[in-house]
Amino acid sequence: MKTLAIIALMAGTATVGAAGLAAAQPHHGGMANMMERLDTNGDGQITKEEAEAAKAARFAEADTNGDGGLSMAEMQAFRAAEKARRMETMRQRMFDKADADGNGVISADEFEARGAPMFDRMDADGDGVITAEEMQAMRDRRCDGAMGDCPRRGGGPGPR
Repeated sequence: MKTLAIIALMAGTATVGAAGLAAAQPHHGGMANMMERLDTNGDGQITKEEAEAAKAARFAEADTNGDGGLSMAEMQAFRAAEKARRMETMRQRMFDKADADGNGVISADEFEARGAPMFDRMDADGDGVITAEEMQAMRDRRCDGAMGDCPRRGGGPGPR
């Protein structure tokens, strides 16, 4: 009886995990990109069938041994691969943004220019110097937004 209960618990856990995995859609470029990925017939609408097909495809991609179920190892490998793809996409976007002339190389000027907007935002009075007060004001603006208190790297809210 115990064995049956353990098997049922494991099967239920795998089913819930697989459902979450299949339903999860990676965030590659927001809503427009989601529409492009899921609207397979290009009619500007996502049908339930298209959404279900996308979930099934993601499940099949994760089910590397093709047994119709996801082991913990398969789920972990799938998540790791998805994270690696997202990171590579993010790195490429950052590179493309820094490569202003699009020649595939970031020049010294392009490299130097990438920090200028942040400096200019922090230098509230435009005097070419960032004071401790301006740094604190920038931190306060950033942390008082939708996120509320700004956590420190070690966790917990930072000093105010």
